[in-house]
Amino acid sequence: MIHKTFPVDGLPDIDVRIESGRVEVHRGDDHQVDVQVETKLPGFIVEQRGNSIVVSSDRDAGWLSRGSAYAVIRTPPGADLKVSVASAQVNIDVDLGKVDIKTASGDVEIGKAQTLVVKSASGDVQAESIGRALRVASASGDVRVEKADGTVVVSTASGDVHIEKADATVDVNTASGDAYIHRFTGRSANFKAMSGTVHLGIPTGTTVELDVSILSGKLRLPEPEERREAPVRTMTIRAKMVSGDFVIDRT
Repeated sequence: MIHKTFPVDGLPDIDVRIESGRVEVHRGDDHQVDVQVETKLPGFIVEQRGNSIVVSSDRDAGWLSRGSAYAVIRTPPGADLKVSVASAQVNIDVDLGKVDIKTASGDVEIGKAQTLVVKSASGDVQAESIGRALRVASASGDVRVEKADGTVVVSTASGDVHIEKADATVDVNTASGDAYIHRFTGRSANFKAMSGTVHLGIPTGTTVELDVSILSGKLRLPEPEERREAPVRTMTIRAKMVSGDFVIDRT
């Protein structure tokens, strides 16, 4: 067991690099970062470099070494986090600033962050709230987000995309899988799909500029609503689909 506590001035940068195992990040005390690691790897690094905290299974912090580790990190809210893993579960339940995660295999669960960037070969991505920008590139796995603001860019080869609320500019590209945005209040959305259905929920009182091209599938729209007042918002929706339906519902 490795256990170290580091004093930090302001918001720290945390860099985690392990091959396999588990990474947990929780809220800790202000002005310090607490790190606990269970591992049998020799030469495992837990050290402070200025205001950066490095947790790495690589002696030179450049390449991943073989072996597993279970890392628990407690940090003040607002910290920036970078995680590089080959096969590991990543769980984050503290509000963070910028989060950058690269994983070959393993699920990612995060509470709140201003920016979230995930590159995953295999594994699900789940987030509660992203305040500024969300960017996910996944070869295989579902993407589920409760709330996203600002900018959303999601690309999946195989897997569904579920976003409950999006007040953002949205760009979704799927090769195989459905895309659901249950309540969309952003200004523009762009969808590209090879195979799968797109479901989009928009509030009443919305004017939509629609440009949809479907090779094999149907465009399904809600009944026109009676307008007695000026529209609350205007949005642009574009889609290019090979196979699957494009469905717009009123929420």
